[in-house]
Amino acid sequence: MQFGMTETQQELRDAVRTFAAEHLAPGYLERARSDRFDWDLHRRVADLGVFGLLAGQDHNPLPEEDFVAVGLVIEELAYADFNMANAAIPVMLMSSLLAQHGSNRVREQYLSRLVDGSIYVALGLTEPECGSDVSAITTTATATPEGYVISGEKTSVTMLPEAEAIVLVARTVRDGQDVGASAFLVPLDGPGISTSPIEDPGWKPLVRGVLHLDDVSVPADALLVQEGVAFRQVLNGFDFTRPLLALTGIGCAQVSIDETLEYVSQRSTFGSPLATYEGVSFPLAEHATHLEAARLLCYSTLWHRTVDRRHTALAAMTKWYGPLHAGQAIKECLLLHGNFGYSSEFPFEQRLRDVLSVEIADGTAQIQKIIIARELFGRQFVPYGK
Repeated sequence: MQFGMTETQQELRDAVRTFAAEHLAPGYLERARSDRFDWDLHRRVADLGVFGLLAGQDHNPLPEEDFVAVGLVIEELAYADFNMANAAIPVMLMSSLLAQHGSNRVREQYLSRLVDGSIYVALGLTEPECGSDVSAITTTATATPEGYVISGEKTSVTMLPEAEAIVLVARTVRDGQDVGASAFLVPLDGPGISTSPIEDPGWKPLVRGVLHLDDVSVPADALLVQEGVAFRQVLNGFDFTRPLLALTGIGCAQVSIDETLEYVSQRSTFGSPLATYEGVSFPLAEHATHLEAARLLCYSTLWHRTVDRRHTALAAMTKWYGPLHAGQAIKECLLLHGNFGYSSEFPFEQRLRDVLSVEIADGTAQIQKIIIARELFGRQFVPYGK
């Protein structure tokens, strides 16, 4: 078994680490409290070449697709700025989807600009009456001689106010028959489109929104792959976005632990540094252990993805285990700073609210455990397998 990084991975990790420390970490807290997305910083991250890692040979700075390298990038970004890291994950997913499944027109119109940080393409899956049960979607795409007419509503769409287009999943109807769920690339500036923002306690720069589609027409080549294959071929990307989401929480928790280690080593009470008391040092030792276990699970999952080995259960494990322990670690760091930690002058309360978001995104812990059980026991032993 090999646990080390390749030379290429280490060079990429170090380049992102240096950039993030110099340009992302200093302004994290101010940006995290604002609902304005920093496009300049987003484009500067893009200038590192990292948005092309999964966008095909024409855009990938590495000789081949490497999901472990993507994880290293995301964790380093999250160590400095949780939200900029989470802004990068949908870019990775969308660039991969468009590169693999987009029509020539869609790739030419969107892919290069997505990779260079000029535009954003959102993902529309969740609806008001269905979240993780994506088979229950009600948005429809009715086939016409010219293409499709889409009607419905999507909610919890990350970066909706900033996005130029959206990849959304709709129940496809052809000649009056339901032919299954399909994925479409839909521009967000056409007739029949309206949006509204969602107010969140964290994740603020990545403003979520609600999308309303009222007879929105798209051409036939807006379809990704073919009709009825959205879940089987298009959305399997979630098996790599889940460990990436977990790594954003882990990175955010790790910087909190590092700051707290320094604080408790310097602050004294009753004549001794706080770090000498087991009530302080033991919790930090425990959280450091949980984070390291979660981190290794994430990179194991991403390695399995890179070498094309089955990793659905592993991905689900990362998604409930990583964010859970990240949130617990940040809370402990807040408490160990005492009354200072509870102050908004310190970043812990903001990080705690930010990291809570990744306990929900891409499916809650309960959903992840259903997926793990399905992989362990078979589909017939879970509720939606019957």
